[in-house]
Amino acid sequence: MAGGRRNINRSGSSKQHAFFNADDSKNKCTPPENITKVSPKHMPMPALPHDSNIMFEIIMFVYTGTAVFLQFLHLYRSVWWLPNSNANHAMNLYLVDPHLVGFIVTILVRRLIYGILTYLILHWAPAPLWTLLEQLIRLFLLGVVMTCLVWCAFHVMRTHPLVNIFYLCYPISVYFILFGLSISPFFDVTSIPSTVQEDYKNRLIGKPLHSCSSSPNAIREEVENLRCDFNNRMRQILFSSMLNGYYAGFIPCCFAQNFLYYDVYWATQHLTFIWIGCFTMYLVHCYPVKYCDTLHRAALHLGKWVKVEGRACHLPSHVWSDSILWQQGALVKYSKEFYKAEGISNAAEPGNSYHTRFYSIFHNPAFFLCSLVGLQLSFVVLQLVILMRTTEWYKIISISLLLFANHYPLFKLARDYLICWKVYKAEAMIQDKANGG
Repeated sequence: MAGGRRNINRSGSSKQHAFFNADDSKNKCTPPENITKVSPKHMPMPALPHDSNIMFEIIMFVYTGTAVFLQFLHLYRSVWWLPNSNANHAMNLYLVDPHLVGFIVTILVRRLIYGILTYLILHWAPAPLWTLLEQLIRLFLLGVVMTCLVWCAFHVMRTHPLVNIFYLCYPISVYFILFGLSISPFFDVTSIPSTVQEDYKNRLIGKPLHSCSSSPNAIREEVENLRCDFNNRMRQILFSSMLNGYYAGFIPCCFAQNFLYYDVYWATQHLTFIWIGCFTMYLVHCYPVKYCDTLHRAALHLGKWVKVEGRACHLPSHVWSDSILWQQGALVKYSKEFYKAEGISNAAEPGNSYHTRFYSIFHNPAFFLCSLVGLQLSFVVLQLVILMRTTEWYKIISISLLLFANHYPLFKLARDYLICWKVYKAEAMIQDKANGG
């Protein structure tokens, strides 16, 4: 009896040991064998016209220069049409500080001058000297710009309180917080700050490119580089639009004479319109269709993991491995949680919020462009309503010019959205057909 019991215990323990081995074999780092590996199919994006850096800087300088003129018009308008008026012009120009105007123009024109000089270098200088000459031009222009700014600020201080000089220099502190001691973002909106790693800079110089890799590590590395580049561009967009709106809309009001009466509400509204207009223009320029398509292709290879609850723990799963390119529908276990793969292929890390956000935004950039079109269209309609309710002559001129300028980014956003919507719709149909859906 005792021997029988020992045999029973041995058999029971052996069965229990086999049971644990079966569970352990279920969680090995092996990919599911019953899922066919399918790679994403990419539709070629048609070539769309895109403004060069010089053309964009010309448009931006004309837009901001016009906005500065309109803000001065709001402040120093005259009543020259009255019979007893001593004014011969629509503006009281003698009240405008020329040194303040010089300070503002120097800030707004710096990138246009840099773009022209860079264009001349790329067309006339030998290719091995491009990098060196660009650095020399940046240093030279930085010296010239700082000299002009200091000279103008010195003369502004002679006629205004000393505390006002801090209003002129406030964006400098914001620049150092965002970009550190790097000079290139001050002159080029698409430049890469010198604080990032050199290998990352070398990969993103010019246009970021996509490589259809089957290596999960390479896909994650590419996504990380594109994510950092997207964030750097957004940082530059926010700073540049704020800088233009600050100097074109706020500084003229800040240095207005104390005895001057003007419509504060309209001047504040004008400042807001300048900032929004610059923001949308920078968005269109820094995020062209080709760039969004590159992010879209990387997102298709990255995929997304969705956390599952409930009975998932009773289903066959695999331990997630960073060396496996998982397919759609795969169930994995990671950090004691279960995740299900979504997307055509999946190289993302489960629970990584950056990967999830990247895929959610760029797996179909048409939604991102559609939201921008809606915002810009609402902005244009708002300006149109304000124009219809305006009666003063200087307000009609002001809102009409801004409304005319904002139609340009609206057209480009609407064009990009329609093309992306058609291309990605065809791409999804091809992918469904390839998957047998």
